Amino acid sequence: MDINQENFLLELRQKNPLAIEFIVRQYGPLMKKVIRQYLYDSHEAFEECFNDVLLAVWNNPDRFDDKKSEFKNWLCAIAKYRAIDTLRREQKRKERFVSLENEADLDHWERLAVSEGQEEDADRSAVELEKLLGCLSEEDKDLFFRRYVNEQSVEEISKEKNMKRSLIYARISRGKKKIKRHMECRMGGAVE
Repeated sequence: MDINQENFLLELRQKNPLAIEFIVRQYGPLMKKVIRQYLYDSHEAFEECFNDVLLAVWNNPDRFDDKKSEFKNWLCAIAKYRAIDTLRREQKRKERFVSLENEADLDHWERLAVSEGQEEDADRSAVELEKLLGCLSEEDKDLFFRRYVNEQSVEEISKEKNMKRSLIYARISRGKKKIKRHMECRMGGAVE
Protein backbone atom coordinates (compact mmCIF):
# COMPACT_ATOMS: atom_id res chain seq x y z
CA MET A 1 0.00 0.00 0.00
CA ASP A 2 1.23 3.45 -0.89
CA ILE A 3 1.39 5.83 2.10
CA ASN A 4 0.47 9.42 1.28
CA GLN A 5 -0.79 12.61 2.90
CA GLU A 6 -4.39 11.37 2.94
CA ASN A 7 -3.86 7.97 4.56
CA PHE A 8 -0.69 8.19 6.69
CA LEU A 9 -2.61 8.99 9.91
CA LEU A 10 -4.88 6.00 9.48
CA GLU A 11 -1.87 3.79 8.75
CA LEU A 12 -0.01 5.23 11.74
CA ARG A 13 -2.94 4.41 14.03
CA GLN A 14 -2.90 0.88 12.61
CA LYS A 15 0.83 0.67 13.47
CA ASN A 16 2.07 0.47 9.90
CA PRO A 17 5.84 1.20 10.02
CA LEU A 18 5.64 2.72 6.54
CA ALA A 19 3.68 5.60 8.08
CA ILE A 20 6.70 6.53 10.21
CA GLU A 21 8.89 6.41 7.11
CA PHE A 22 6.44 8.76 5.41
CA ILE A 23 6.56 11.14 8.38
CA VAL A 24 10.36 11.15 8.31
CA ARG A 25 10.40 11.87 4.57
CA GLN A 26 7.63 14.46 4.72
CA TYR A 27 8.30 16.20 8.04
CA GLY A 28 11.85 15.12 8.97
CA PRO A 29 13.52 18.40 7.91
CA LEU A 30 10.95 20.41 9.86
CA MET A 31 11.41 18.24 12.97
CA LYS A 32 15.19 18.56 12.70
CA LYS A 33 14.94 22.33 12.41
CA VAL A 34 12.85 22.55 15.59
CA ILE A 35 15.13 20.17 17.53
CA ARG A 36 18.29 21.90 16.30
CA GLN A 37 17.11 25.18 17.88
CA TYR A 38 17.66 23.58 21.29
CA LEU A 39 20.27 20.88 20.69
CA TYR A 40 22.61 22.55 18.23
CA ASP A 41 25.87 21.46 19.88
CA SER A 42 25.29 17.78 20.61
CA HIS A 43 24.87 15.39 17.70
CA GLU A 44 24.15 12.41 19.97
CA ALA A 45 21.51 14.27 21.97
CA PHE A 46 20.03 15.53 18.69
CA GLU A 47 19.73 11.98 17.29
CA GLU A 48 18.32 10.67 20.56
CA CYS A 49 15.71 13.43 20.62
CA PHE A 50 14.73 12.88 16.98
CA ASN A 51 14.14 9.20 17.73
CA ASP A 52 12.20 10.08 20.91
CA VAL A 53 9.87 12.29 18.88
CA LEU A 54 9.22 9.49 16.39
CA LEU A 55 8.62 7.05 19.24
CA ALA A 56 6.16 9.47 20.89
CA VAL A 57 4.27 9.82 17.61
CA TRP A 58 4.28 6.04 17.10
CA ASN A 59 3.04 5.34 20.64
CA ASN A 60 0.45 8.12 20.79
CA PRO A 61 -1.13 8.71 17.37
CA ASP A 62 -4.59 9.00 18.95
CA ARG A 63 -3.53 12.13 20.82
CA PHE A 64 -3.51 14.05 17.56
CA ASP A 65 -6.83 15.78 16.92
CA ASP A 66 -7.14 17.10 13.36
CA LYS A 67 -10.01 19.33 14.46
CA LYS A 68 -7.72 21.30 16.77
CA SER A 69 -4.51 21.51 14.79
CA GLU A 70 -2.57 20.47 11.73
CA PHE A 71 -0.36 17.41 12.03
CA LYS A 72 2.85 19.37 11.39
CA ASN A 73 2.01 21.76 14.24
CA TRP A 74 1.37 18.85 16.60
CA LEU A 75 4.62 17.24 15.49
CA CYS A 76 6.56 20.48 16.00
CA ALA A 77 5.14 20.84 19.51
CA ILE A 78 6.26 17.31 20.37
CA ALA A 79 9.71 18.01 18.87
CA LYS A 80 10.03 21.25 20.83
CA TYR A 81 9.14 19.77 24.21
CA ARG A 82 11.22 16.62 23.66
CA ALA A 83 14.18 18.83 22.72
CA ILE A 84 13.72 20.89 25.89
CA ASP A 85 13.52 17.70 27.98
CA THR A 86 16.64 16.32 26.29
CA LEU A 87 18.49 19.60 26.86
CA ARG A 88 17.59 19.53 30.57
CA ARG A 89 18.67 15.89 30.83
CA GLU A 90 22.00 16.70 29.15
CA GLN A 91 22.58 19.64 31.48
CA LYS A 92 21.91 17.46 34.54
CA ARG A 93 24.25 14.81 33.16
CA LYS A 94 27.01 17.41 32.72
CA GLU A 95 26.43 18.73 36.25
CA ARG A 96 26.87 15.22 37.66
CA PHE A 97 30.16 14.81 35.80
CA VAL A 98 31.41 18.14 37.11
CA SER A 99 30.70 16.96 40.67
CA LEU A 100 33.58 14.50 40.25
CA GLU A 101 35.91 17.46 40.09
CA ASN A 102 34.93 18.60 43.58
CA GLU A 103 37.74 18.37 46.08
CA ALA A 104 35.74 16.07 48.33
CA ASP A 105 35.48 13.53 45.53
CA LEU A 106 39.10 13.91 44.50
CA ASP A 107 40.40 13.63 48.06
CA HIS A 108 39.37 10.00 48.18
CA TRP A 109 41.09 9.21 44.89
CA GLU A 110 44.23 11.13 45.89
CA ARG A 111 44.48 9.01 49.04
CA LEU A 112 44.49 5.94 46.80
CA ALA A 113 47.21 7.31 44.49
CA VAL A 114 50.51 5.50 44.86
CA SER A 115 53.61 7.55 45.61
CA GLU A 116 57.04 6.23 44.66
CA GLY A 117 59.17 4.55 47.32
CA GLN A 118 56.24 3.56 49.52
CA GLU A 119 55.77 -0.10 48.65
CA GLU A 120 53.89 -1.01 51.80
CA ASP A 121 51.46 1.85 51.32
CA ALA A 122 51.26 0.90 47.66
CA ASP A 123 50.18 -2.64 48.54
CA ARG A 124 47.54 -1.36 50.96
CA SER A 125 46.31 1.20 48.42
CA ALA A 126 46.14 -1.45 45.72
CA VAL A 127 44.06 -3.71 47.98
CA GLU A 128 41.81 -0.81 48.98
CA LEU A 129 41.43 0.25 45.36
CA GLU A 130 40.58 -3.33 44.32
CA LYS A 131 37.92 -3.53 47.04
CA LEU A 132 36.49 -0.18 46.03
CA LEU A 133 36.35 -1.02 42.34
CA GLY A 134 35.44 -4.67 42.88
CA CYS A 135 31.81 -4.13 41.94
CA LEU A 136 32.72 -2.78 38.48
CA SER A 137 33.40 -4.58 35.23
CA GLU A 138 37.02 -4.79 34.05
CA GLU A 139 36.34 -2.15 31.40
CA ASP A 140 34.91 0.28 33.98
CA LYS A 141 37.80 -0.42 36.37
CA ASP A 142 40.16 0.53 33.58
CA LEU A 143 38.27 3.79 32.97
CA PHE A 144 38.39 4.73 36.67
CA PHE A 145 42.06 3.83 36.92
CA ARG A 146 42.94 5.92 33.86
CA ARG A 147 40.82 8.89 34.94
CA TYR A 148 41.55 9.10 38.67
CA VAL A 149 44.80 7.27 39.31
CA ASN A 150 46.66 8.14 36.11
CA GLU A 151 44.79 11.47 35.92
CA GLN A 152 44.17 11.21 32.20
CA SER A 153 41.70 13.59 30.64
CA VAL A 154 38.52 12.20 29.14
CA GLU A 155 39.81 13.37 25.76
CA GLU A 156 42.99 11.26 26.17
CA ILE A 157 41.01 8.22 27.26
CA SER A 158 38.65 8.71 24.34
CA LYS A 159 41.51 8.69 21.84
CA GLU A 160 43.36 5.76 23.42
CA LYS A 161 40.31 3.53 23.81
CA ASN A 162 38.52 4.74 20.67
CA MET A 163 35.39 5.54 22.70
CA LYS A 164 33.06 8.50 22.56
CA ARG A 165 33.52 11.00 25.38
CA SER A 166 29.83 10.86 26.24
CA LEU A 167 30.09 7.09 26.70
CA ILE A 168 33.09 7.51 29.01
CA TYR A 169 31.22 10.12 31.09
CA ALA A 170 28.15 7.88 31.27
CA ARG A 171 30.14 4.80 32.33
CA ILE A 172 32.04 6.75 34.98
CA SER A 173 28.79 8.22 36.30
CA ARG A 174 27.13 4.80 36.49
CA GLY A 175 30.30 3.41 38.08
CA LYS A 176 30.26 6.09 40.78
CA LYS A 177 26.68 5.22 41.64
CA LYS A 178 27.51 1.52 41.71
CA ILE A 179 30.51 2.13 43.99
CA LYS A 180 28.42 4.30 46.30
CA ARG A 181 25.71 1.63 46.61
CA HIS A 182 28.35 -1.06 47.10
CA MET A 183 30.06 0.90 49.86
CA GLU A 184 26.78 1.72 51.60
CA CYS A 185 25.79 -1.94 51.54
CA ARG A 186 29.17 -3.00 52.93
CA MET A 187 28.90 -0.43 55.70
CA GLY A 188 25.31 -1.36 56.48
CA GLY A 189 23.93 2.01 55.43
CA ALA A 190 20.79 2.67 53.47
CA VAL A 191 21.03 2.94 49.73
CA GLU A 192 19.69 6.19 48.33
